[in-house]
Amino acid sequence: MSLSGRDSLHTGDRDHVAAASADRPLLSGSIGQNVPLATALLWLGLFVVVLICCIVLCDGRLIFTLDDPYIHLAVADHIRSGGYGVNASEVSSPSSSIIWPYLLVVTETLHLGAFGPLLINAVAAAATVVTFLRILETAGLLAPAQEKPLSFFVALLAILSSSAIALPMTGMEHSLHVWATITTFGGLVEAARGRPPTRMHFVALVLLPLIRFEGAAFALAAIAGFALLGRRRFAGAAAIVILCAFAGYFARMASLGLPLLPSSVLLKSHVAETAYEGTSVVASILRNLGASFEDPTGSRLTLLGLALACAMWPLRVDRGALTVCATVLVAIGAHLAFGQYGWFYRYEVYIVALAVLALLYAVARARTLLSVPQWTAATLASVGLAGLASVGYVSAALETPLASRGIYEQHYQLRRFAQQLYDRPVAVNDLGLVAWRNPNFVLDLWGLGSERVRKAKLAGHYGPDEMAVLADQYHVGVAMIYDSWFPKGVPASWKKVAILHTIPVTGEQGDVDFYITPAAEREVVDSALKVFASTLPARDRLEILAR
Repeated sequence: MSLSGRDSLHTGDRDHVAAASADRPLLSGSIGQNVPLATALLWLGLFVVVLICCIVLCDGRLIFTLDDPYIHLAVADHIRSGGYGVNASEVSSPSSSIIWPYLLVVTETLHLGAFGPLLINAVAAAATVVTFLRILETAGLLAPAQEKPLSFFVALLAILSSSAIALPMTGMEHSLHVWATITTFGGLVEAARGRPPTRMHFVALVLLPLIRFEGAAFALAAIAGFALLGRRRFAGAAAIVILCAFAGYFARMASLGLPLLPSSVLLKSHVAETAYEGTSVVASILRNLGASFEDPTGSRLTLLGLALACAMWPLRVDRGALTVCATVLVAIGAHLAFGQYGWFYRYEVYIVALAVLALLYAVARARTLLSVPQWTAATLASVGLAGLASVGYVSAALETPLASRGIYEQHYQLRRFAQQLYDRPVAVNDLGLVAWRNPNFVLDLWGLGSERVRKAKLAGHYGPDEMAVLADQYHVGVAMIYDSWFPKGVPASWKKVAILHTIPVTGEQGDVDFYITPAAEREVVDSALKVFASTLPARDRLEILAR
């Protein structure tokens, strides 16, 4: 017996369209057999070209388009040695995911380095594209041979709406999150067709909130959807596993004296921070909702939600399809109220891909319920809106090689200075490459990797005095920071000695200011800076300031 059990299905109100689709094999006809494979090969070709361009622009090195993935790699290394955080001597919770650092423990144990997260992401991206198209085949959107132009555009949407080219190169957990989201939707589609969801659907559903905390919204909606579709045992088992996983994670964090939510969530999400601290949550949600409507991506997501709601009207006699689409509308609403956007087009990609897929699914299901002109108009409008929603991911794919080079020219160079030339404790405000595999202490002045900084910021008394105390305590001699991130200034005892000028793409700032503290050995710093200046990439420039 499958995990989903033999719960009774509420099929009495399904029309002949749902019954026909339930008997359609997953792959049918030559197009059904070739579209996912051809699209996967197209994705692979495009991705390899982008990857090669990235490596060439980074002087033969694999460098991600963000500095953040190296935080996860650092956490994974310290998990292997029994700790948790970015420093061996201090615990912290900078990872934005529960399970991602533990997956990287495996790749780090295999000594894959940066190729570990890249490999996981590439496999997830390819699986997402294939799953996306197989779901639409099952719904009947790609079946007729005479509609090859539609199949072509839908295939492109599978790649673009999931950001399958750019997202893996961020090195973060988002590609896996998109896969889990799309696969969970596929499980709902199978349940609506009267078929039991598979073990893979169960794994994807359970992983949703463990990969990204915002995945909890769709996970909860999907659990309710599976129950409404008659798969109560499947839904109940998933809920129990998720609750146990969260309980284990919270217990682990509590045992380490860390907050139940990661510092990255508390510092970046105002809603999460106010909820955790017990302050005004409603006002934060309303502000976040307003920001969503003002954000271009949030506006496009809103349009996708409205279009999906309209597409559900012809399906009012198809209870299964309505349930599937309703779960997506709940997830869209949750992201508008609680979610974020930006950070190289990665925060909202899971919900955009889901909304695009759900809209196309709804249109496909309405095929026999609409006249030919109506269905044609609905299809063209849906594909056009989905294309509009995917514009940002086209831009991300084109910018990816330049973003990689930007991280190489700034963050990788800072890593090289800190670990190879200076080789002593340093302070930064943009944690990542500098901390990964650094045997020396790295003080995070922003707070992701330092609980003391995070708590001081939350209490509203973080400033130059606290920075000076921390730097002295950890014997930090050099601080490499963005001045604009510290409106209160830096300690008076710190002296600016150099400025690294770079050309940022995804980096927050182009100029990185170097300060020495009273703990610094000036001769050692001067010598390291001179070597650093002479070995920088051609586009970088180190301005050494007069004493």
